[in-house]
Amino acid sequence: MRGDRTWPLRQTAPSPPPRRPRIFALVLTALAPTDLVPGSPLAAELHSLYAGNAAYHRLSGEFGPDPTEREVLDSITEDLATPGVEVFAVRDDRGNLVGVTDTLAEHPKDGLPWIGLLMIDGSRQGTGLGTATVHEVHELLRSRGHAAVRLAVLENNPAGYAFWSSVGYTEVDRRPDLRYGRPCIVMHRPL
Repeated sequence: MRGDRTWPLRQTAPSPPPRRPRIFALVLTALAPTDLVPGSPLAAELHSLYAGNAAYHRLSGEFGPDPTEREVLDSITEDLATPGVEVFAVRDDRGNLVGVTDTLAEHPKDGLPWIGLLMIDGSRQGTGLGTATVHEVHELLRSRGHAAVRLAVLENNPAGYAFWSSVGYTEVDRRPDLRYGRPCIVMHRPL
C-alpha cells in the first residue's frame, strides 16, 4: 500500500543558503625601483608583509625567519631588474597593503606568462584575498591578450598546491626552478 509507511522516513534539514563569496575591491599597482626607498612608508609595509610570512620563507629558503627591510627591498629590486617581470602591490579599498604579486611576461621555456609570487598578509590568509588577487591578475593577463598562465609551486608546499588547485590550476610538469634549483610543480590554467 502506498499510504503504509512501516519504516521511519529520514527527515533532512533544509540546505543552508549558499555562502556568498567575499567581494574585495583590490587595486594592483605596479612597483618601480624608484618606489623602493629604505625607510619609506612603502618599504615598511613591504617589510611587514614579508616578515608576516615566516612559514613561507622557511619553505622557500629565500629569507631567514625574520627578513630585514633591506633584504626585502633588494629582493624586489632584483625581481624588477629581470626583463619582463612586474611586481604589484595589492591594496584593499582602504589603501592597506594586503599582498604582493609578480608576473613574468614570457617564460623562456614555454613563452607563456607566469605568476612568480603571490604573498598575502599572513594575518589575512584564508579570507579570500588570495583568490581575489588571482582573479585580478587573470584579468590583467587577459587584457593583454594572453590565453593561459603558468606558475610553479614548491614541492614542499602542499598548502600552496591546494590553493592553486582550488583556483583552477592543474599540474603539467615537475622540474627545478630556474633561479634556485628547488623542486617545483609546474601548474597551468587557461584564462
